Amino acid sequence: MRHEENDIYIIPPNFIDTGTVFGGTIKLRNAAEALAVSLLIGLPVFHLPVTLTTKIIIACLTVLPAALFAIIGINGESLTSFVINFFVYLKNRRVVGLQEDADEAPVKETKAVRQKKTGRKKAEKKTKPKKEDFAEEFGQFKERRQAKQAASAEDAGERPKKKRGVSQMRERMREEPEPELLNPAASYLPIRKIENGIIYTKDHRYVKIIEVIPINFLLRSAREQRNIIYSFVSYLKISPVKLQFKVLTRRADLGSHLETLREEMRQETDERCLALQKDYENLIRRIGSREAITRRFFIIFEYEPFAANRGNEESDAIAALTTAVRTAKTYLQQCGNELLVPDNEDEMAAEVFYGILNRRTSVAKPLSVRVNEVIGQYINAGRRDEIGNIPAMEFIAPESIDYTHGNYVVMDGTYHTYLLVPSGGYRPQVCAGWISLLVNAGEGIDVDIFFDRQPKDRIQQKLGQQLRINRSKIKDTSDTNSDFDDLDSAIRSGYFLKEGLASNEDFYYMNILITVTADSLEELEWRTNEMKKLMLSQDMEAVSCHFREEQALLSALPLVSLEKKLFERSKRNILTSSVASCYPFTSFEMCDDNGILLGVNKHNNSLIIVDIF
Repeated sequence: MRHEENDIYIIPPNFIDTGTVFGGTIKLRNAAEALAVSLLIGLPVFHLPVTLTTKIIIACLTVLPAALFAIIGINGESLTSFVINFFVYLKNRRVVGLQEDADEAPVKETKAVRQKKTGRKKAEKKTKPKKEDFAEEFGQFKERRQAKQAASAEDAGERPKKKRGVSQMRERMREEPEPELLNPAASYLPIRKIENGIIYTKDHRYVKIIEVIPINFLLRSAREQRNIIYSFVSYLKISPVKLQFKVLTRRADLGSHLETLREEMRQETDERCLALQKDYENLIRRIGSREAITRRFFIIFEYEPFAANRGNEESDAIAALTTAVRTAKTYLQQCGNELLVPDNEDEMAAEVFYGILNRRTSVAKPLSVRVNEVIGQYINAGRRDEIGNIPAMEFIAPESIDYTHGNYVVMDGTYHTYLLVPSGGYRPQVCAGWISLLVNAGEGIDVDIFFDRQPKDRIQQKLGQQLRINRSKIKDTSDTNSDFDDLDSAIRSGYFLKEGLASNEDFYYMNILITVTADSLEELEWRTNEMKKLMLSQDMEAVSCHFREEQALLSALPLVSLEKKLFERSKRNILTSSVASCYPFTSFEMCDDNGILLGVNKHNNSLIIVDIF
């Protein structure tokens, strides 16, 4: 048979040159910081009342190391950027939520914890409104003032004037105040409510989550893989502007299979068959606790409001997101994927957040049990009349989120750390489904891939301008300088992107955020190092989010919201065909609760449970 070669897809370098000095060896920002540090330390040194030789020795011991430190940077960041992140971390260093152990080291208390200890006396006092509540109170004040004006006009026999030009943002600001939550961590989450299968965020966005059933992509022929990629390109052409692909990896839930086995054991009358069934149950528990891994795949997108739309935005968002789900279902079926349609979409969305935020608790305690516990807490708190209107955040929030460490977060007894693929950390040439390297990395590794489609006309104008700038720079640069290669690469990338846009492709920015979780700090460090080694083995790079763990945790939530600085540090320009090569739904599992355990899939460590009858 004729050998079919896999297609190669290009991930071009960013076409915008950030600027370098000294032949391209030093970044311009790092050089400026090194000069500033040298002057800041060197000037006082040369004013010391000592001999010149002593001044030179002191300068070599202080100025030179500081300048080198500023030139090199820290963890891929400039010195000032790292210092700013460090001081922001010190300012926001805290534990969000309730503290279980009083013997722990003292930490900065949250506002909600202080209110709980003082019997909510502070809530009864008249305090200055918070920044996010000011607009809401301002809208209520204007409504009262307009009502008074209308009443006075009616008393005077005049016809009240109609309101004109009320913007959508003003309408969104006029909302009822949020109810006080028992769990301070629930108030911290950037979620307002979950209704109609949609997540309403605190920054007034409407987000939808859909779950995709993966296919066995890697074992298909090159022609089949090519057809899947082409079908995926068709979906990307009409998909929402912002997309987030999320892959969750966790231990397999064998509860349904074990319950089926127990039911069969209760009906078994032969003692010898019963003994075999007990051995089989022990086998499942042993393998499930050590090796069994399952993966879930999600697509998250948000509603894109139109500036000219003056109607009811919530109803428009519900209709638009419902249409987007139907479109995704139709086009993903052409790729061979199916959407998992839940009976209750609100419960499904809450269950996803519950599993992400409570990795340890969610394994032993399903969401239904958690709901009953929260209802009991409301009854004990004397708030029985609010049981029917408990916000979803109470059910999904962990008891606490510990931000007191600079390189990891502790949440629900599980350690979390985050890795970011920097802008220059990608392979320039990839094959279809290359992201499966991260998807099938193993237990405790979650992957978030963000795609942000940019307006084509604006990008074409920016491309032409940057190409002219880079071409003028390269004329004045010698081909022996190291920045000659960087400029040449940026020019080649610009022409590649320009040709792709002319061929009816779209321009995207891609970001990859990796979540590493473990039950202990030692295991977390081991998994983080192994993940970095795996990336290096594939000519890729991953850097830790030191002192930015809180921003990374919020970005990893399925809300299509990547923090601005993380976005700028990791964005990589890419075209539609290369986006399609990141096709992530590439894991395959055969797990039938009514079947028989045959073994463990050696490719992705999932259990093979098949009904052979």
